[in-house]
Amino acid sequence: MITHPSRLTRAHAIPLLLPSPAGHPDRTVLVLTDDGRFAYVAPQAVLEGEAGRIVLTRAELLDAEIRVLPGSGGHLASGCGPLLDDVLDYLNDWLASEQLTAEGSSCASTVGEAPGTT
Repeated sequence: MITHPSRLTRAHAIPLLLPSPAGHPDRTVLVLTDDGRFAYVAPQAVLEGEAGRIVLTRAELLDAEIRVLPGSGGHLASGCGPLLDDVLDYLNDWLASEQLTAEGSSCASTVGEAPGTT
């Protein structure tokens, strides 16, 4: 169970856009693990059920036209900062609502009542 809301930052998203070191599989998926940490995984790990819950993928960033400058080590291309911030704001709102839902569920099960009945 997640014990605190996790917050995504640019530092979490930008590595998805960078090439993996030689000899390493692409880690194009950011997941939230059961203990509330973020981890980068290859798509195969998700398909095999070895990873946590998908939060963000390289494909989603590229679809939103978020890019890094080639050879820059992760500097965002012009105009991409606000786009990425919008994506992160949306995801952080979603993560916070998921946290509240999880906390409400665990409280209800602790006292033996369904959510919304107290």
